[in-house]
Amino acid sequence: MKKSRQSAPAPPQSSWWQRAWPYLLLAALAFGVYANTLGNGFVSDDNALVLANPLVTDAGAIPKIFGRAAWSAVGTAANYYRPLPTLMHFLLYRAFGFDATAFHAMMVLFHVANTLLVFALARRLLASRDAALVAAILFAVHPIHNEAVAWIAVPDVVMTLPVLAALLIFARVEAKPAAAQIAMISMLFFLALLSKEPGAMLLPLLIAYEFLCLRRFPKNYAMYAVLAGVFAIYLVLRVHALGALAPAQGLHHSVSGPLALSIVATLGEYFAKLLAPVNLHYFYPFEPATTLTPTVILAMLAALAALAIVCWRRGAISFGLFFILATLAPALNINGVGDAVFGERYLYLPSAGFVIVVAALWEKLAARQKMLAWGAVAATVVASAWILLPRNLDWHDDERLFTAAAAAAPQSGTPLANLGYVAQRRGDLDTAIERFREAAARQPQDSAFHVLLANAYVQSRRPVEAAKEFRQAIELKPSASEAHMGLGMALAALGDAAGAGAEYKTALALRPDYPEAQTALAVLDIKQQDYSAAISLLERAVAENPRYVEAYINLGVAYNNVTRYSDGAAAFKNAIDVGGNHPAMYMAHYNLGIAYRHLNSLDAAAMEFARALQLRPDFAPAREALQEMPSTGRK
Repeated sequence: MKKSRQSAPAPPQSSWWQRAWPYLLLAALAFGVYANTLGNGFVSDDNALVLANPLVTDAGAIPKIFGRAAWSAVGTAANYYRPLPTLMHFLLYRAFGFDATAFHAMMVLFHVANTLLVFALARRLLASRDAALVAAILFAVHPIHNEAVAWIAVPDVVMTLPVLAALLIFARVEAKPAAAQIAMISMLFFLALLSKEPGAMLLPLLIAYEFLCLRRFPKNYAMYAVLAGVFAIYLVLRVHALGALAPAQGLHHSVSGPLALSIVATLGEYFAKLLAPVNLHYFYPFEPATTLTPTVILAMLAALAALAIVCWRRGAISFGLFFILATLAPALNINGVGDAVFGERYLYLPSAGFVIVVAALWEKLAARQKMLAWGAVAATVVASAWILLPRNLDWHDDERLFTAAAAAAPQSGTPLANLGYVAQRRGDLDTAIERFREAAARQPQDSAFHVLLANAYVQSRRPVEAAKEFRQAIELKPSASEAHMGLGMALAALGDAAGAGAEYKTALALRPDYPEAQTALAVLDIKQQDYSAAISLLERAVAENPRYVEAYINLGVAYNNVTRYSDGAAAFKNAIDVGGNHPAMYMAHYNLGIAYRHLNSLDAAAMEFARALQLRPDFAPAREALQEMPSTGRK
């Protein structure tokens, strides 16, 4: 009698491979479609938020990172408190300097991690591993993620990781977390909040998971109380850093008409980009919706249908739809977001809910037509790669990015103005002026473009044209403090000191914390020998902007003129400390030498005069001062 043959147990490595291959596939896919971003540089807001941000480069900046707004380094008002991405940039800079490859690698690795978290979370929500794999594949390659992954200054990939990780922990314990899990979820919630404002949506997502996926009313009162406490701590930090909960509300847009229509239209545009991510570009012009157009009606019906499903059904589809709506809600605050009302980056986190909905529907198709279902996935991957790989290269440098945006949005002046900035930075003022002219021609009623053009005229020493553009900007927007400030500069260049002073005062009345206006007025006071008034203005200016070189230099000059030489020396030292390669550094060293000479520190004075000559060999006052110095006691 033959013994029945028994199959040998699978070797351990086979079992490991069965568990690991989906994660390896997803990691390779998520990394592969963004690998060519590693050769890109720093673009757009990267210049201000990373390269020129003292919070990134200063060794002792960590406490300041948590006490300042995201845009504080450039003095721009915003509703953004996002210290965690800045801290990560700080750490990357300490490790690699400003190596763009290292910064882009961080973004791609965050995307890889988020893709794996989507897979793990989808395993808890969907019936099969195949459906979860499809959800994660779609997340890995969705073209709408291009902006969020390729743009270093955008924090969405950073924020998404703690949100998904917290949801996964909650799901794995069937929404019955012990103290250790509550502590972990609370920490992740705090990290999400410190990354970007939509991190606050983790709280309603947790509640929705209990209600929609587990079909029970939320009962984790202790956990939600702890999370409420975490949120309260965040609000205290936010208000301390920003000065208010949302200080820039209405700064860029203040829709006075039917705001609800604009919100619905914007939501519809987000839905459309999730479903068909084509014609992607850097800047989408905003036009408020004023009537019930077919597009607005369609968007409204789609939103109502999504809400109906969430309210009347339970399960993965309803949770996915809720996920989309909840995490998109902060981006629909039209009057509170920046210049770009619609941004592809705002869809990075909501797309996690979208792919869960699509995968749940795919699962139904696969049950009937498996080959067709997988064929659709393969076609989607190929089409997405076809869109992504060339699009990634648009982010290589500013010139390429803004040129592509200008071609994609021919009615908008913003991309052209950005091209003007690029030309201005490289010293090509003729090209900058031409770009700003084109931007103003596209949007003649936007005062900001006239201001940019006027500033370029000022830099080109063409004060007559500058004054004309500043006046045009003021006519369009009388409250534009920067236009009044610029007009004052143009009038000063034309010799109209009285007119310049009046414009500086108007700018300061419109914006009391305007250090440039304070400094400009102080310079006029110094010329009129009103040093007391000048000192008062300049002390306010350096308090507003502790890195304002010109304010420190003029403050030192004013101190020297009232024989406060020790204070003058301190002001000039501050200018040198923060000035780096500032073109006015020779003046700081020269005037510091003057202060030292009056303080009878002759060797130190001579060194400063010599340093001023090194920086500007044709600066006669420094040469004369050095020649007049007694040689005794100097080497």
